[in-house]
Amino acid sequence: MSKNKKSSSQPVEASQQSRKVALNMLLAVLRDGQSLSMLAHLGEHLLPRDAAFARMISFGVLRFYQQLEAQLKPLMKKSLKVKDLDVQLVMLMALYQIQYMRVPDYAVVDGAVKYIRKSKKQWAASMVNAVLRNFIRQQEAAAERELVDVEAKITQQTDEAQYSHPQWIIDRLKNDWPECWREILLANNQQAPMTLRVNQQKKSTDDYREVLSACDINSAKLADTPAALILDEARDVKQLPGFEEGWFSVQDAGAQWAAQILQPAAGDRILDACAAPGGKTAHLFELQPDIQITALDISQSRLERVHENCQRLGFKPELIAADAIATEEWWDGEPFDKILLDVPCSASGVIRRHPDIKHLRRDDDIEILQQTQREILLKNWRLLKPGGRLLYATCSVFKAENENQIAWFLERVKDACLVDALAASSVVAGKKPVAASLGIQLFPTAQTNDGFYYALLQKSAE
Repeated sequence: MSKNKKSSSQPVEASQQSRKVALNMLLAVLRDGQSLSMLAHLGEHLLPRDAAFARMISFGVLRFYQQLEAQLKPLMKKSLKVKDLDVQLVMLMALYQIQYMRVPDYAVVDGAVKYIRKSKKQWAASMVNAVLRNFIRQQEAAAERELVDVEAKITQQTDEAQYSHPQWIIDRLKNDWPECWREILLANNQQAPMTLRVNQQKKSTDDYREVLSACDINSAKLADTPAALILDEARDVKQLPGFEEGWFSVQDAGAQWAAQILQPAAGDRILDACAAPGGKTAHLFELQPDIQITALDISQSRLERVHENCQRLGFKPELIAADAIATEEWWDGEPFDKILLDVPCSASGVIRRHPDIKHLRRDDDIEILQQTQREILLKNWRLLKPGGRLLYATCSVFKAENENQIAWFLERVKDACLVDALAASSVVAGKKPVAASLGIQLFPTAQTNDGFYYALLQKSAE
């Protein structure tokens, strides 16, 4: 077994059906440009064990794609044609299994070769067999060498291969966060924890933690995120106690800061623009049920998720399917006390949960997103009452989408000022390190939160 293989409990070699589903998921992302979140249906016909295998291996290959490619390239006598991406992916899947999963090496090779032989590309079977066996021999030889030789090999790798990210992301992080860009990249390659947000209208965090403990489910609290519980290992959400009763939702700890910072008060009229899937909408209700929320999203199908999530928790926002920029088409003219503006962004702060972002985003996207973010911010600012507050939020770690946007906005909008979000909130402890000249920047961390940015803006009173 490779020395890199994880010792924790993970699926062993599964069926060829699960391998086929994993391959189809990878092809959908890398060849067709589809999002992983839209591909869950591909594994619906599988047994739970096989579905878990397909998910693990597809996520894993996308997470370490650049590293795996760099390992495969010197093993190949010549590059495969574009039409043979499926053959290449079968080998990358095998390299991932050999290094990161508790599957015997012989079973990995046997499964990959058998899959190719049953495909329309039997010609590649002997090549796949030779490449994988050669890789295993090299892994075993590397394990016997001194550590200094391994470290020397690492220094010769490209940044892309070493950190398993496209170069443009690495370059942006180096420029934006020169003191911690490596830590961000390494955190992105970790598997994110499963974090719950306890519905305070139905259960206290401590009470629900006791419920979990009674079911032999261990969890940890976070001092600066009072409704959050991080599970010791991921579980089927519908099998957790109280799911149908609305006792909790699944939401990253960093995402839970949004409602905490905005601090809904009784009687507030709140706009949640770009609201889907509704986690922040519901959290606002959980903090203060005596409010009116208009949940807006451009996608009707995504808005259905807001309805479903809020209905399970016992809340009923007003739902509007519309473009947040086209305010003249949906706004009734009555200003809002508070606005949550969770704008479309690169999602560079949630890569560990969505490794396909590395493959679907391009550097050129950032400038386009910037323009959209500015339009949404300017248009929705007009809907805010004098003295009201707007929370600008992204799940990005790029300054171009975050503090640079707020600096641009404050220069042009004279009735806006930046509020100290930590001081404004009574439930955010403010002890967590943040890094931003304007607003709050959370970085992805291995054991707690994803990467989020928040800037709390207040409109001058008349």
